[in-house]
Amino acid sequence: MGIRFKVILPYLLLTLLLAITGVYVVTELVTNSLSERLTNQLLESGRVVSDEIARQEISHIEVARIIAYTTGLAEAIVDKDIQALRDLAMPVAAGLAAENLFLFNDQGDELLHLIQRSDGGLAEIGAQPSAELNSLVQNLLEEKNPDSLPQRIITTDPVAAKHYYFTALLFPLRIKQSG
Repeated sequence: MGIRFKVILPYLLLTLLLAITGVYVVTELVTNSLSERLTNQLLESGRVVSDEIARQEISHIEVARIIAYTTGLAEAIVDKDIQALRDLAMPVAAGLAAENLFLFNDQGDELLHLIQRSDGGLAEIGAQPSAELNSLVQNLLEEKNPDSLPQRIITTDPVAAKHYYFTALLFPLRIKQSG
C-alpha cells in the first residue's frame, strides 16, 4: 500500500460517512415535515367536516321546528289527516328547501314522506318503511322526552336510493283546546 493511498483512504471514508449522515438527516427532516403537514391537513379537514355536519344539523333542527310548530299540524298528526298534513307541511318544507322530510305520529307510524324532486319542488312518497329510520324514531318515542338530544343517522332513503344525513327530533304536540 502506497503512501498516497494511506493518506487518501481516511479522508475518503470520512467524506463518505459525512455524506451518508447528511443524506439521512435531510431525508429525516423532509419526511418529518411532510408527515407533520399531512397530519395538520387531516386535522383541518376533520374540523371542516365536523363544522359542516354541525351546520347541517342546526339547519335540520331549524326546519323541523318551523314545520312542527306550524299551526294545525299537531291536530293533523293526531287525527292522521294526511291531506291536512300535506297542505300544511309541503309549502313550508318547500320554502325552507327541505330535501327529505318524514312525519311520524306518537305510535311511530309514518304519516308523510316528502322528497325534493330534481326541479326543486317536493313530491309526496307513499310509506316506504326503512329499518334504520324506524329504529331511530322508536328510540326517540321510547325516551318520551322532548328535551332529548336529536338522533342522527346517515342512511339511504328507501325511495330516492340516495344517502342522506337524517336528524330526528321529538316535538310535543301542542293542540289548542276549544272553548
